[in-house]
Amino acid sequence: MIYQWSFILTAFGFFGLAVLLLAKGWSNGQTRLFALAAIIHALWAVSQIILGYPLVGWLALVLHTAHFVCWALFLASLLPSSAKGLPHVIRIATPVLILAKIGALFLLGLPPHLANLVGQSIYIIDLLAIVITLAAVVGVFQAASEYERWALKFICIPLGIVFTYELFVHAQIFAVSGPRSEYFTLRGLLNLVAVPLLLIAASRHKFWRDPFFVSRQTALYSLTLIGIGFYLMLVALSALIIPKISAQASLPLQTALLFIALMLLLFLLSSGSARAKIKLFVARNFYARKYDYAHEWRRLMGTLSGENDPTSPLESRIIRACAEILEIPGGALWVIEYDRPRLQATWNYKSRHAISDAYDPSHFLDEDGAPLCLYGSRLKASPFARDDGAWVVVPLPHNQSIIGFLTLSKPRTKNRIDWEDEELVLLVARQCASFLAEAKAVASLEQTRQFARFNRQYAFVAHDIKNIISQLSVMLKNFDRHANNPDFQRDMHETIANSVGRLQKLILRLSQLEEGGGSAEEPENIAVHGLLRETVAQYGKNHPATLCIHVSPRAEDIQVRVPKERFSASIGHLLSNALEASGEAGNVTLSLDLVGPNAIIDISDDGPGMTLDFIRDKLFAPFQSTKTSGFGVGAFQCREFAREQGGDLEVVSSPGSGTTMRLVLPALS
Repeated sequence: MIYQWSFILTAFGFFGLAVLLLAKGWSNGQTRLFALAAIIHALWAVSQIILGYPLVGWLALVLHTAHFVCWALFLASLLPSSAKGLPHVIRIATPVLILAKIGALFLLGLPPHLANLVGQSIYIIDLLAIVITLAAVVGVFQAASEYERWALKFICIPLGIVFTYELFVHAQIFAVSGPRSEYFTLRGLLNLVAVPLLLIAASRHKFWRDPFFVSRQTALYSLTLIGIGFYLMLVALSALIIPKISAQASLPLQTALLFIALMLLLFLLSSGSARAKIKLFVARNFYARKYDYAHEWRRLMGTLSGENDPTSPLESRIIRACAEILEIPGGALWVIEYDRPRLQATWNYKSRHAISDAYDPSHFLDEDGAPLCLYGSRLKASPFARDDGAWVVVPLPHNQSIIGFLTLSKPRTKNRIDWEDEELVLLVARQCASFLAEAKAVASLEQTRQFARFNRQYAFVAHDIKNIISQLSVMLKNFDRHANNPDFQRDMHETIANSVGRLQKLILRLSQLEEGGGSAEEPENIAVHGLLRETVAQYGKNHPATLCIHVSPRAEDIQVRVPKERFSASIGHLLSNALEASGEAGNVTLSLDLVGPNAIIDISDDGPGMTLDFIRDKLFAPFQSTKTSGFGVGAFQCREFAREQGGDLEVVSSPGSGTTMRLVLPALS
């Protein structure tokens, strides 16, 4: 009962759909084919209800095939007339399949052993019609844009589900000699559900009635699907013939045939050579141009950016990007360094001969100076002909020069390069050359930064050594006058010991820098008052200027957490500069205070002072010094130290009024 009512409602639904389409008064071919497919579908549904009447069974079998191919014709009409692939196949297959079905029905009157074979071939014809229709559904939906799919999904999705179920039912016929009756009941219900969805598609007709572009990928997939259908049909025919040859061994032979056929199919689907041949066939026969340039450009950008293989080096990705254009399985990248080519990378390629002395960039330029590829007679006339593995040599032009070239091996399928191939490959090569040049520039910049970092560290070390030498020079100057003074001898011993310790630490920093490690010193809690007194005692005893220290009562016990050696060096540098600026009769004051959360260390002198322009433009500029023996990094180093600790180094000065260097550091609570 459900079976009959489902087909009755399906018939009324598709007849109503056809009437609606024709009543709209649309005169284009798509509408007529849509209405024709709906009418044939309705007639097929009616035939399923009245199968018991004479000749209806034959008519139902013919309508069964006809309603598949009519939908395929309608779907093919959605493709542009310039697409000669899938629409052309469907237009040829439609009369062939219908005539084959009618002819097979007439042959059912043959002797039983032949009639059985003809009966099974009827299902094969339907199977092939289903495969072609499904290919049309997939092709139309994949070729549509996101905007067009808004309407097309109400055609492709219901038809795709209905025909996929038909494919399942026919597979049951071959697998278990006929499906159960429940499968036919569900068939009617699925067709009934498809009716309202197709009505929605008809209401959105204006969005899909115009033809649209079919991509090469869609043509490739559709042609592959049709080929698989023909392949499965041949396998099915072979399986039907086996029992006629050997009835006893038919089951194991059919099973073996199935597994062998599936293995062969999987091998062909995974074969790069087979894929290349199909793509070449599609490009030559279905389209005016060989390439879908938008697709090729997207693939190029994906390969160069490493979307699918982020761990692969850029050089290997460049080889693959150019090789994939021509369906070539391997190649080698050569870069030009000091006017000589050097092998940079290979991908599935073994270079049989070195290319060095014979290289000349003029080989890659035509008479007008435009780059060109070397292949065929050009390759044979060039020094690259010595490499037996090279099938084409592609230059990498960048900024009016050749920065490298690619030697690519033979393609997967027999092919020859024409002007369109060369034009696209050179365009891709120019983009690859830009990526390669940018990578080299980044590497060079990083190397320059490493050298700059080393030079800056070296300048800092040299500056510290200069300060040590200054202390030793003052002590040496006073040696003749105070050599016999025990206090001087004790000070000399302490100064030399301190200098040796500082030099050893500097050597350690240099060794760490040479080994690629950092020179960072671990921070520690430091009592600021105590460190300032040690520094004043160290610098004050060897300088005639008056040096005093003033500590605010609230700052007596404050501590900061900083690297001790760098903190001491910064205070020493600022104090040394203040003593030098004040002169022998000058006064230098070092004061400590606590303002809010910060420790404030002021080092003031009564020297000549500095202008605002000098402070702004030159005081903290690295490697600029007003001293003949200076390196120009002391003030810069002190400010960098303060800022790294979360503080700062401020300057209060004006010409004729002295200078105050204010070191601000976060104090421990």
